[in-house]
Amino acid sequence: MVRVIGLMRVKNEARWIERCVRSILPICERVLVMDDHSEDATAEICQGIPGVTVYDSPFTGINEARDKNWLLEKARAAEWIWMSDGDEELMAESIPAIRRAIGSETPCFTVKILFAWDREDQIRTDGVYRNFRRASMFRPGNARFEATAAGGNFHCGNAPIALQRVAKPLEASLLHFGYLHREDRIRKYNWYRSVDRDNHSEDGYRHIAIGDAFPADSVFKWGGPLELKELSAC
Repeated sequence: MVRVIGLMRVKNEARWIERCVRSILPICERVLVMDDHSEDATAEICQGIPGVTVYDSPFTGINEARDKNWLLEKARAAEWIWMSDGDEELMAESIPAIRRAIGSETPCFTVKILFAWDREDQIRTDGVYRNFRRASMFRPGNARFEATAAGGNFHCGNAPIALQRVAKPLEASLLHFGYLHREDRIRKYNWYRSVDRDNHSEDGYRHIAIGDAFPADSVFKWGGPLELKELSAC
């Protein structure tokens, strides 16, 4: 049995996809990438990395849970699945802890997500960003990603919900680049609101744009006032 297969569902991540894929190759026997109709060189970059298989999405429209189940079915033979995003780099110091966890009976593990903000050596630490963890490594079994109440079936996670409920924390971190630049934060704020406008639990996604579309001292449900720290201090 293959021990660990990495899964990524990606779109237009050419800026950082190579470093993010290569960061998980030390823990994965291979990585399967579902390219969701990228309009940049994401797919071509991935195809050039040894150990990576790229699949073009057969779907149209936004449905996160559907896409992740389709990708998961291609890795059922694995003992473990590692799932991260195309804009997330596994911190190198996390690798020993992950390798130890592979021998564990625990069915699912969470890792810390560090949100790079304005600079790669600076992260956001207010509100939900301070101690954000996501289930990213799990034993696949027969578990499936479930539909959510959010538009596009957003927020179904990087592990099926049944496994998220029994997940344990792992001393590992992913550095997230998706909010690194101001223009990306504003674009994503507007995009989420257009696709998932009625998701009141997300508070209109306003936390994403504190310091950009909203004053830095704004306080909303999931964040504020804006607080940034050096990555090396966290």
